[in-house]
Amino acid sequence: MKPETWLTVAGLGTWIVSSLVTLAEIANGQMAWGQAGPWLAAFAAFGAAFSLTCWVPWKTRAAPVILLAVQAVAALAMVGLAGDTLCAALLVVVASQTPSHFRTAAAAAWTGTQTALLAMVLSRFYGPVPTIAVTAAFGGFQLFALATALLAGRERAARQELARTNAELHATRALVIESSRASERLRISRDLHDTLGHHLTALSLQLDVASRLADGRAAEHILQAHAIARLLLADVRDVVSQLRDSSVVDVGDAIRRLVPAAETLNVHLDVPQSLGALENERAEAIVRCIQEVMTNAVRHGHARNLWITIADGPEGLGVHARDDGQGAGVLRWGNGLRGMRERFEALAGRVDVETRAGGGFEVHGVMPRSQAS
Repeated sequence: MKPETWLTVAGLGTWIVSSLVTLAEIANGQMAWGQAGPWLAAFAAFGAAFSLTCWVPWKTRAAPVILLAVQAVAALAMVGLAGDTLCAALLVVVASQTPSHFRTAAAAAWTGTQTALLAMVLSRFYGPVPTIAVTAAFGGFQLFALATALLAGRERAARQELARTNAELHATRALVIESSRASERLRISRDLHDTLGHHLTALSLQLDVASRLADGRAAEHILQAHAIARLLLADVRDVVSQLRDSSVVDVGDAIRRLVPAAETLNVHLDVPQSLGALENERAEAIVRCIQEVMTNAVRHGHARNLWITIADGPEGLGVHARDDGQGAGVLRWGNGLRGMRERFEALAGRVDVETRAGGGFEVHGVMPRSQAS
């Protein structure tokens, strides 16, 4: 079970357990309906708001913040209506969620505010000393939950960054290995063409001259040697051509090495086998493009799904990526997006980006195939 699931179960458990005393009083008729009705409404509101926060992938920031406020108000209302300090434990659940929606300072301010409101509510039932003692105790619990959530968030972010970096290193390693192999094959093909091919051509010319000067049985053997030399020269040219044609990179394999880095992202990859092999520059441009798209989807878009398609269209090689993240109202071309665009433009291609608040992020890239491919 994922840590997030455990935290959700723990939160729901706290919601139920902290309310058992008051629920028992209501069931036994010890609380008037005029008081029990609003308490039950607050009880249900907290459970619904907490569940929606945990299980619904909201695409806007406002909705989770509103639900967080509903939880805090409901918890304070439960304490105020029943005078049951156990219900204050629900504020600890709220405090543990604040780092997911606010920066550290804002999360601390939120926790401090709801602790002060708790003190105001408790002062209606207790004297100054008990109020301060109970408020301080639950304030400490909230700070502990806040600190734990902050540490967990930083650890999760560090783990994701490490996984992303590791995947990028694997992809880069694949590109370097394939590039080295391609360079070596190209060097061998040139050496074969410039040395063996040159000498075979010279040998063929000499045998052609010798066949014109010789006669009898010697001429027959010279003609046979000439034919063998021509066949050998043709074979060398075929090998050279094959070596040059194989100087490509398996872009599909390099992209698949990136997918495990996105732990929180479901990547739906569509890379046809026919597009697996590309020359170095185009392969690197596509792989770096996919890297940037995945990074943006996780780090900025908070997306759950990412769909990537690479296809061969009328305009050339096409890269289409779309996520279901929160998007952005205003598109800002950061270093990553600019680098992606510059790589494609250097290969006579282009990159178009579409986004809107709550509508995800979409990238369209296209580049012409090289004449050799």
